[in-house]
Amino acid sequence: MGTIELGEIPAAADGRAEPTGSPRLDPRFVRRAAIGVLAGLCAVTLAGSAVPRTHGVRPVWSMSVAQAQSTTLSSDSVFVHRLANGSASVTAYDLATGAVRWQRGFDSTIGYLQAAEAAGLLLIPSEGQVVSVPSADDGTAFHAEFHRQTIAVSMATGAEVWRTAGEPYVVDGGTALFTEYTERADLARMRLVRLRDRGTVWSRDTPGVTNHAVLPIEHPDKVVTATDSGQIKIFAYATGALVSSARIRWSRTRPDEGYFNDLSGTADVLVVNRSRREAFDMSVYRTDTMAELWKAPDTNGYAFTCGSSLCLNDGSGLVAYDPRTGAHRWRLDGAANAFQVSPDRLLLGEGLDDGRNVLVDAESGRPVGEPVTGTLAWNDTRERSVVMLRSTVSPPGRTAVVRWDLATGRQHLLGTIAPMSGRPCSTAPGYLVCTRDDQYEVTAVM
Repeated sequence: MGTIELGEIPAAADGRAEPTGSPRLDPRFVRRAAIGVLAGLCAVTLAGSAVPRTHGVRPVWSMSVAQAQSTTLSSDSVFVHRLANGSASVTAYDLATGAVRWQRGFDSTIGYLQAAEAAGLLLIPSEGQVVSVPSADDGTAFHAEFHRQTIAVSMATGAEVWRTAGEPYVVDGGTALFTEYTERADLARMRLVRLRDRGTVWSRDTPGVTNHAVLPIEHPDKVVTATDSGQIKIFAYATGALVSSARIRWSRTRPDEGYFNDLSGTADVLVVNRSRREAFDMSVYRTDTMAELWKAPDTNGYAFTCGSSLCLNDGSGLVAYDPRTGAHRWRLDGAANAFQVSPDRLLLGEGLDDGRNVLVDAESGRPVGEPVTGTLAWNDTRERSVVMLRSTVSPPGRTAVVRWDLATGRQHLLGTIAPMSGRPCSTAPGYLVCTRDDQYEVTAVM
C-alpha cells in the first residue's frame, strides 16, 4: 500500500459538519493513516458509532526479535531473518502457534525475504554487494546495495528448491521479475522467471537504463524502462515483447540536488513525474503508443491510482482525474494524506497515533461511514476490512482493537491488547502482529 502527502482533511466531501465529539485537526499531516476504537470493559466515544461484537482478541504467542534484521509475514507463517556473529539465518514460525517449522543458515549475507505464496516459495536474495556510486560532480557519493543471486526455499520445509541469478523485483502469482546488476550497481538485465521450475519466460538486457517500473504494481501488465536521456521503452510483462518506445522530456537524475523522475501508472497509461529543485510537473502517456495524453504543470507531489482515476495533490487538496483525458472527476479540498487500503477505498488521515481519519470511495470521493481516530495496522489491499488501534480512556494504559468494514464503513469492536507505543502492527487473515520493543507479538482477532 502506498501513502501520498496531500493537504488537510475535510470534515466530509459533501460539506457536512463533523460528528459531535470529533477531535480537532492538527494541520501537520504525515504518512500513516488510522481509525478510532473502544476500550475493553468500558465505552470510549469515537468520532462515529462503533458496533459491539461478541468476538474478541486473544494473545497467542510472542518471541524476541532483538537480533532480527527483518520479519516477513505470510498467511500462515512468520519468517525471521537474523544476523549473529556474522552469520545469517532464517527461522520459520507457525503463525497460529509460534512453533518453529524450520531453520537454516546461509554462507553469505542475505537481503529482504519475499513470500511467493502462490508457488509455496520463500525468495531469499544472497551474495549481497554494497557499491559506492558517485551522485554529483562535487565528488559526493551514495551507497547502493544489490544481490547477485536468489535462493528459493520451500515455505513449508525450508528445503532449497532452486537458485538463480539476480534478485526479485516484483512477485506476481506464479512468476517473478528478476533484476541483475553490473559491478557499478547499474541495471544489466531483467528476466521474468516461472517460480515452479526457475524457467526463464523472457530476458532483456538493459544497457543505460537508470529507472524502471512495472504497471500497475498489483498484477503487472507492463514493464517500463528509462535512460538518463529520456528514452522510454515499454514491454509486455507476460511476454517481454516491445509494446512502444519514445524519447521524452526527462530530468537528468541528481537526487542530491533535487532532480529526479518517478514512473507510475496503469496498464493503459504511463505517468512521469519530474522533480527539479522542488518544482514538480507531470505528463501522462498512452502505454501502447507513448503519445502524450495530457500534462499538469506545477504539481505538488506525485500522481497515484485511486480506483479508475489518477489522484494528485494540487497544493490545496486531492484531485481525481480521468487517466486518458485529464478531466476532473472529483476533489477533496484541504486533504492531507491518502492511503489506498483497497482498490476502491482511500483512507485520509493525520498519520499520528490516535489521529483523525476519513474513509472515502475512490471512484466518487464520497465518505464511507463517519470520521474516526486511531492508527492503522498495515493490511493486504485485497482484504475487505482493516484493523485499527487506539489508546483507551478508561481503563487507561490499553490499546483497543476494532475492525473497520471497508464496504460499509461500520466499526466492529474486538477488544483490547497491551499498550502499543508507535504501534508498528500489520495483519494476516485472523491475526494481528505487532512489534513492542524487542518483542514480536501475535494476537488472534475474531
